[in-house]
Amino acid sequence: MNFRNLQYFLRAAEEKNITRAAQKLYISQQSLSGHVAKLEEELGVSLFERGSELKLTYAGERLYLLAQRICSLEQEILRETGEISDRRRGRLRLGISYTCGHAILPRLLPDFRAGHPLVEISLMEGNHQKLNEWLAAGEVDVVLGYAPIDVSGAVVYPLLQERLFLACPRTITDEVFGAEAEEKRRGGWSGFDIRALRGCPFILLKSGNRIRTLFDSYLEKKDFMPETLLETENIETAFALAEQGMGVTVYPELFLNTLHAAENVRIDLLPLPAEDTNGTLAVAFLEKGYHAPAVMDFISLCRRTAGDWV
Repeated sequence: MNFRNLQYFLRAAEEKNITRAAQKLYISQQSLSGHVAKLEEELGVSLFERGSELKLTYAGERLYLLAQRICSLEQEILRETGEISDRRRGRLRLGISYTCGHAILPRLLPDFRAGHPLVEISLMEGNHQKLNEWLAAGEVDVVLGYAPIDVSGAVVYPLLQERLFLACPRTITDEVFGAEAEEKRRGGWSGFDIRALRGCPFILLKSGNRIRTLFDSYLEKKDFMPETLLETENIETAFALAEQGMGVTVYPELFLNTLHAAENVRIDLLPLPAEDTNGTLAVAFLEKGYHAPAVMDFISLCRRTAGDWV
């Protein structure tokens, strides 16, 4: 059974005349009769009582009601798939790291939404390990996180290199550097050595966090053990406490635009050496399988705008 046979049957039932129905369909009377006969043969029932005017049999009446619903669904299918193919409709399942979600999505999703207002967006936020697991299992379409993304069959596009900074209360830098503090600020803290902060209180992210892992590796190379005041899971909490002068924390470059840290008069941003603390932000998807146009558009948007995120 196909949609065309059902559509032709509906027109014949509505017109109650093969000749008129064929004219409305712009096909020959013989062709229309053939389509109806094929449908009757397939179903094993007579659909019309033939005479001067076509009259539906009981089977024809039941099929008429069902065919209306089926053809209506066909139109809905064509409309939906058409909107998907021309990027108006679809689904984007995005896996993203906690840090990226706060820092990037407010700058990324409004632009995507403006061009794809009917696309359904679902977010799954997790750590590096979870993102890799979700991508490998096909539970997300796209991952936006930090390299390495070690998933078999994944296409990975590096987006940007992100640096880490120490967010240090000015009360602490003034105490540590004294009269030299203002000169160091004007110079962008060039040549800063973290060992100058020995004995100062630190507010650190908990172990297992990507930023903490990078920072611990850096500290090991510097043979520096910070005086840890407290640990937190939330980087915003750590920064807010640093703003209040409680201690030094580690701050990613992506967050500079979100909390206006660069203009914060209570905080100094001390750059850590890029070779030790750089992270590569990347977008990834599985190469095999179907990818809706909206998904590929999102990936293109990430690659096109990543330079504006820092």
